Amino acid sequence: MSANERRTPDRFWLILSGVLLVTMPAFTLVVAYAVLLATQSALAAQLTAVEVVELYLIELAAFALFGYLLYRLTMYSTQRIDRSESD
Repeated sequence: MSANERRTPDRFWLILSGVLLVTMPAFTLVVAYAVLLATQSALAAQLTAVEVVELYLIELAAFALFGYLLYRLTMYSTQRIDRSESD
């Protein structure tokens, strides 16, 4: 396998990691907006304390999920690089 053939899959995982890192905050906002629409509280003035806590917990869970996905993707990528260097 030539170096150029080996770089193509590595480039894919690098681009996927970058896209995930860049879109994570935007997707968190989309999830928060969807929750606000689902609870019929699209205006911030109408939010109660319970809804603010609920929204915070949902955003925290979404951010934790994406952080974990980014961590797993990075670990997978580094293991692939280590395996390809040992060959």
